[in-house]
Amino acid sequence: MYSVGMSGLTGQVIQVEATVREDKESCIIIGLPDASIKESRERILNCLHALKEDIDMKKITIHLSPADVRKQGTSYDAAMLLAVLQAMAKHPVKIPDKTCFIGALTLNGQLTTFHSMIPTIHQAILLGFKRIYIPPIEISLFAKAADIELIRMPDMPSILAHLAGKPSLFDDDLSLLENEPVYEETEKIPHVCFSAIRGHVEAKRALLLAAAGGHHLLMSGPPGCGKSLLANAFHTLLPDLTHDEVLEVYSIYQLAKQPRSLSERPPFRAPHHSSSEGAIIGGGRYPKPGEMSLAHRGVLFLDELGHFPRRVIDTLRQPLESGFAVVNRVEGSDQFPASINLIAATNPCPCGYYGARENYCVCGDKVRLKYMQKITGPIIDRIDFVLAMKSQSVLDQTTAATSVDLRQTVTTARARQRLRYGSNYTNAIVPVKLFEEKVQFSAAQLERIEAASFQENLSSRATLKILRLARTIADVLDCDTVPDAAVDEALKWKISARRAHQSLLR
Repeated sequence: MYSVGMSGLTGQVIQVEATVREDKESCIIIGLPDASIKESRERILNCLHALKEDIDMKKITIHLSPADVRKQGTSYDAAMLLAVLQAMAKHPVKIPDKTCFIGALTLNGQLTTFHSMIPTIHQAILLGFKRIYIPPIEISLFAKAADIELIRMPDMPSILAHLAGKPSLFDDDLSLLENEPVYEETEKIPHVCFSAIRGHVEAKRALLLAAAGGHHLLMSGPPGCGKSLLANAFHTLLPDLTHDEVLEVYSIYQLAKQPRSLSERPPFRAPHHSSSEGAIIGGGRYPKPGEMSLAHRGVLFLDELGHFPRRVIDTLRQPLESGFAVVNRVEGSDQFPASINLIAATNPCPCGYYGARENYCVCGDKVRLKYMQKITGPIIDRIDFVLAMKSQSVLDQTTAATSVDLRQTVTTARARQRLRYGSNYTNAIVPVKLFEEKVQFSAAQLERIEAASFQENLSSRATLKILRLARTIADVLDCDTVPDAAVDEALKWKISARRAHQSLLR
């Protein structure tokens, strides 16, 4: 028999074998099972009794392979019981090729769900299985899976009957795949429309570019100047998720045992500054996704960044560049997707009023420097926009376009990027080699960027960030080539980001 196991968000084919011989009655499961799988032997024995199978003086050995890969969860129950029944049968039923069995068991042989059911089925489809037996659940989410038979069965006798070619009460389930999945339109977190925010013209432009290219942004300013308001409005700029992205994000939440509705809107995560390194990047004895992965295809908002421990901030380095969070533990190493827009906000000092007009700063130079040194140079290198925010006058009536209009611009820009790279990459995380193949700059533009980088002592990473940002600006302008104006604006943003960070450290 075949089933599917999960390692992070990646599926793996698990082969289930069983032997039954005359010996003292027992059931042994081998192949590095965890505690929940070891408990499956009791469920299997009870199911065999419920099915009127004679197991007196029978020793049952179940092997899960690959034997050197640790398995966890109850998704193998149905495959293990079926393997035992096949081993005990005088005339075993023939199992078609590319068939797998996914489902947990009750004590009387009923198939039931488990917490990572959706991602396991999704991975089974990606692994090439054409016939998948599952518990009776809603399957319209997989409506766009072509040439796949998702066969819902209530119990083990129904599976045996179906395999033997006998009619089943669930034979009409395949028609459910013709239905389109129903998404939840409402959002639990209220967000602000950009048209309601006064002033902050520069910040709004930066947020638009960040949304269009998947770039990261840091805002620094006194309390109440609008940092959190702009971060909340940023989520309204992101386009709706595609069906595959909805399934991907929903799968991550299933693995993390976190609630999430089946929504087309990107996730928005705002963890508290007391969050640990494991909570942000992911962790646990058997690694689970952290906040970075829960924000995949959406926004990770880190408010009061200066209050986060420096070790936590430094864990952001690798995921921000690669789009993946890697969690290493003694029991195993897992990789979770973390393609996010990082929006961070911080006060310029612990009291919050350094350089503000409203109040005097009461922090000493050493205290303020220690506070800002948590945001290290490597992190700033990975952040495209660093904005020094100031409170806006109530008389400032400058507004922006509505979030709906700006979202359309972002959607068009991201569609251009998908078409250009042939994959779901943004300009911020597309691999360097692919970026160089698909994006061309003139010799004069490259010379200008190189000269500016030398003059400002920018790193190679920062220089590459300028190229990526210039391409994003061109996408927002709906240009096939990168104009000189886009290069000039990208240089302005990166140089101002470096200078803004340096001024905070003085």
